[in-house]
Amino acid sequence: MLGRSILKHFTEINNDDSNNAYQYKCLGTGMSRVQDGDGLIKLDLLDESSVSQTLDKFQPEIIIHCAAERFPDKVALDPVRTMKLNVDSTAFLSKECCRIQATMIYISTDYVFDGGINTGVFPPYKPDSITGPVNDYGVSKLAGEEAVLASKEGASSSHIIVRVPVLYALDCESLDESASLTVANALKKKKSDDGNDKKAAKVDNWGVRFPTLVDDIARCIRLIVDHSIATTQKSDGKCNVEGGTIFHVSSPQSCTKYELLKIMGDILKVDSSHIEPDPEPPAGAPRPQNTQMDCSQTWIILNPTEDFQFTPLREGMDLALRRFKSTEAKSRSRRWKFC
Repeated sequence: MLGRSILKHFTEINNDDSNNAYQYKCLGTGMSRVQDGDGLIKLDLLDESSVSQTLDKFQPEIIIHCAAERFPDKVALDPVRTMKLNVDSTAFLSKECCRIQATMIYISTDYVFDGGINTGVFPPYKPDSITGPVNDYGVSKLAGEEAVLASKEGASSSHIIVRVPVLYALDCESLDESASLTVANALKKKKSDDGNDKKAAKVDNWGVRFPTLVDDIARCIRLIVDHSIATTQKSDGKCNVEGGTIFHVSSPQSCTKYELLKIMGDILKVDSSHIEPDPEPPAGAPRPQNTQMDCSQTWIILNPTEDFQFTPLREGMDLALRRFKSTEAKSRSRRWKFC
């Protein structure tokens, strides 16, 4: 989801924008959803030989590593596979970047923080704030960060970590692809055996989230790369991204899942009166209540010529949910695919 947007912002959004000082030749890779004609290369990050061969053939100067198992509940069900993908493949890829003198940009998460549960350190979190993940997903991503930072010690290349919150996109094939959009599934009214509506459903009104559009993250990553190249360009003309920096990138707009669902119901004109706010921590893998990130250092470093504006939540959700509605011509009335 994020990878698609990043690839677009480094290729399609390239030539005619005067704000883009650099142009990039890009190679996009994927695994489970690569299809013929989409221009992506199928690459299993757990296959170290294939990874090395791909890097040697393309010779990238920058690698943006977006792949991960990112759903905490799925991570809890298969922690061994998660560690292989989120940690082991990240460690190998970061070492390979050092071998070919490429910069790695590692996408991490706000879930490396605990919301103050154990550390006593509360949000908003700065890049150097004490970490302390409370679930296996956060543990694996923090271990990925540590592997990235360890691999560059003594190497001529350098790496960057970008922490992001829960994300959503405008081109998701299903609601379940995004941990934000999947909230809309709660709008479905389920029937009991006698055909009557079931009792009201409860939705998390405990956890504070900061849903951010992937296009906004991609724009910021491009700013990070452009800025770093501008400040550390090699004399031979090759790019050398200044690393060792942890960036926080997040929309400042907060909401709970319940508040987000009410916004979605209003956008879709779907009755949400059967939904009740749940003030208790959700079931499943443990989650921190609030991991708001302080992004001020990001803007101090980048110093963009114009204020970086994040997409307002309601506007973004309106655009993201449009693909899930259908129009019935006979009745000339809108129906929602998930109603």
